Amino acid sequence: MVVFPPAGLSCPAPPHPCRETTSLKSVGRIAELWRYPVSSLGGEKVDHLDIAQAGAAESGIAGNRAFLLFDPETRAPASPESAERWRKALHLVARLRADGMAEIGFPDGTWLPVDAPDVEERLSTHFGFPVGLGETRGTGQSWPVIAPRYAASPLHLLTTASMNAIGASDPALMLDSRRFRPDILVETEAAPGFVENDWIGRRIVIGSLEITATEGTKRCGMTMISQPGVPEQPDVLRSILRGNRRNLGIYADIAAPGRISLGDEVWIET
Repeated sequence: MVVFPPAGLSCPAPPHPCRETTSLKSVGRIAELWRYPVSSLGGEKVDHLDIAQAGAAESGIAGNRAFLLFDPETRAPASPESAERWRKALHLVARLRADGMAEIGFPDGTWLPVDAPDVEERLSTHFGFPVGLGETRGTGQSWPVIAPRYAASPLHLLTTASMNAIGASDPALMLDSRRFRPDILVETEAAPGFVENDWIGRRIVIGSLEITATEGTKRCGMTMISQPGVPEQPDVLRSILRGNRRNLGIYADIAAPGRISLGDEVWIET
């Protein structure tokens, strides 16, 4: 356990700058960082993330879930968790270019920026029916604004302890963090069970970032859908339901923005 000094005293060494007296306990380190420029598509693994202040229904990660796929006839957003025809979404991936433009990767290895004139044609060919591409938040660009199927959370954390707990309940499961789509995967070493359940309502500090865990992450059919190298396994969701009342991971609100990187130590208020 580490106790940080009050303002005005000498700053401790990293992981955290001076703030009011606070007791924090180390609970692990960042093992993976992800962002998802297009909702429902595979994400992009990154080395660091700049987390900004965000509203209750916004992501704190720039460009996260800024775009989505939708049915042009009904304007309903893609829903792989409930509609089988959309399940091919998880065989596409999305990333951000250096200039901030999102682009979509197809199974044949080609990448198209979201403003490419033929991107919707390529998406429609991939799915086998007409597909539109829209924004989740209006930016004044040419894409239609489509309401997402659920409200975004500023941040989503998952621990390796929780993944291991699910794996221990059924050794036949192939568990991969991509099934659960976290922004932050925390390596909790030998900690047993669903450790982040106990973090809800508490402050978490990673470098200069401060967040507050708000609730458990309710899981849906996305967890069982196949992805490249990951088979379809309905028992994944069943195991989460039996083991932790359908929760795996936590959502969090952002109290103070900051940059986080792979390997950063994760501290929790005691």
